[in-house]
Amino acid sequence: MMKVSAALLLLCTSLACASWVPTTLASSRDLEPHWQKRLDRRQGNSTGQWPYGPFRTKGRDVVNSRDEVVTWAGVNWPMSGETMIPEGLEWKSAEDLLDDVVSVGFNYIRMGYAIQMIDEVYDRGGEDVPLEVAMIMALGYENGTKVTNEIIAKNPSWTRETTRFEIWSDIADIAATKGVYIHPDVHVGKAQWCCSHTDGNAWFDDLNFRVSNWLRGLSYVATWAKGHSNVVSMSLRNELRESANRTDLYYDWQTLVGNMSAGADAIHKANPDLLISWSGMQYDQDLSALTTKKNILTAPCYKCTAIRDARRRDPVYFDLDSYPWADKIVWELHLYPMSEDVDTGTCEAIEAALYRNGFNALGIDAPPKCSDLVGDCEPAQRLTPVIFSEFGNAQDATLYNSTVQNCIRGFTEKHGVSWMMWSLAGSYRIRSGVQGLVDTWGLTNADWTGWKDPETVENYWKPWVKGMNLTKTS
Repeated sequence: MMKVSAALLLLCTSLACASWVPTTLASSRDLEPHWQKRLDRRQGNSTGQWPYGPFRTKGRDVVNSRDEVVTWAGVNWPMSGETMIPEGLEWKSAEDLLDDVVSVGFNYIRMGYAIQMIDEVYDRGGEDVPLEVAMIMALGYENGTKVTNEIIAKNPSWTRETTRFEIWSDIADIAATKGVYIHPDVHVGKAQWCCSHTDGNAWFDDLNFRVSNWLRGLSYVATWAKGHSNVVSMSLRNELRESANRTDLYYDWQTLVGNMSAGADAIHKANPDLLISWSGMQYDQDLSALTTKKNILTAPCYKCTAIRDARRRDPVYFDLDSYPWADKIVWELHLYPMSEDVDTGTCEAIEAALYRNGFNALGIDAPPKCSDLVGDCEPAQRLTPVIFSEFGNAQDATLYNSTVQNCIRGFTEKHGVSWMMWSLAGSYRIRSGVQGLVDTWGLTNADWTGWKDPETVENYWKPWVKGMNLTKTS
């Protein structure tokens, strides 16, 4: 009890026991996390054994150190909620959850995290947040201690003092033994459910998206990844979108390119082995200006801030090949049926939008009637890998007749596109203020003891994964 109270007092002191706001502290080499000390003996990717890193891009493909094309099919495992610890660990051990993932055939996990997780390490003078403190701060004392005890019971190698990044490291290590890649994804700044125009996490320097903290967080996680050979990639930011909170921000291609390039610099400087996934505008639906190399001052985009004098300025183009990380960039795109601006009514319209918005970078042919359906269907100016890192649907029989879902399936199978479905989580410890929230879009049932719909796992997801001809682990 005294140990918990002391830990909570330390956290309250550092966070002022208030709602979280992003803070910028001077980086210090003295703030060395415990896991950093392990890097000397584990650093870097080995070219002689799986996963045969480091990876790079080669035209439209991702390749390993043996020049073999790498294909992924995977799942999103949320950990960006208020506890900032992967969901489901109170119901099942990390080992068993990863066995479930592998049983479907998945070889890739996109783990969404919050920059707040790194901010709190710096707030605490370099010390990460222990499991029990994380749970109590998010769930309250009663439920926080209850869930802590349940997690420890399912994962007996952990204690109340095991920290967030130690848990993350253990999961990455277990995943490596099963041939599964881990992809850290910056889902949000402030830990919470994502995403909306009003959540403060929408755009650079939004209320909960201080750019300096974001860059620091990217560097920190890229450094952490050095200790895990199966972490071959990480993202820059999830689902960028216009902010409804700050009307003084410039939501445009130029701002996107400037900030994302700085983010890629931060990752590449900390860990030059990593692939870097770069997301697009409007909830990561649109990369068109970058793949077609349009003038980023005048290129169209949904809800973009007008640059009134853009046509009097010299044109500005994003030239990926001019950067030191040119062979590390992988474009990523999302699509959901509730899109604000993409026509998801027919597969013909969806495929046209996918081509126009970024999948043209694969060098594929434009689909029939593409220009009629989306207005412009220019070919890409550079071959670059593109992945489908998020899409989803209720996990039930509606999968079979979902236009978006089945169009994405056909598209990925036809063109060999790596993908990650949303999501593993059948329930959340806390989401949008509700504790124990059940999510019918998750693969697992509410208590994570099995699949929500075993029939669709067996007859929909497994055949899709099998059809992707995934990269083998040997």
